[in-house]
Amino acid sequence: PDYEEPANEADLLQLIAALGGTYEATENVDLTDETTPQLEIDNSMILNMNGYDFVAGSAVDYGIVARGGSSVLNDINLKSKGGAIGIVDGAALTFNSGSVDVNTTQTSGRYLFYLEGAGSTLTINDGNFDFNRTQNQKRAYIYAGLGTTAYVNGGNFGKSSTRSGYTAGILGEGTVI
Repeated sequence: PDYEEPANEADLLQLIAALGGTYEATENVDLTDETTPQLEIDNSMILNMNGYDFVAGSAVDYGIVARGGSSVLNDINLKSKGGAIGIVDGAALTFNSGSVDVNTTQTSGRYLFYLEGAGSTLTINDGNFDFNRTQNQKRAYIYAGLGTTAYVNGGNFGKSSTRSGYTAGILGEGTVI
């Protein structure tokens, strides 16, 4: 079959996320002007951001959504205008170092890590995690739905929401260890 070189870094990144493989960043990546402003991981992927910024998401989109396989995010500085990272449909994701910063115009239902679907798993091995808006919003650091598991092995989390029901920073019927 014919092969076409991806037109830009965003296209290459989306291709690797769809087919699996490793992406090695050599510069900041910004998906906010793309047709799909989020990275949708359908296969196992290693994303080595090497300390560069990864800007993605919109008021209605998460920055990264893992839908399949086991993926690893290394040394990423994720800046999202929606929720940050979703792990759904039994996918597994490991976050190794970096930061997650959400600066959204939405006031509710935004999470730094959102797990849904039986078997979905998150492992956090260090990083800095925070929201960039008022503390009186409906938001949490981790939402773990029924049948999901999040392992937190380290990291620095900013202040929790002051909104009633969200002050613990963790929501859902899943397991957070």
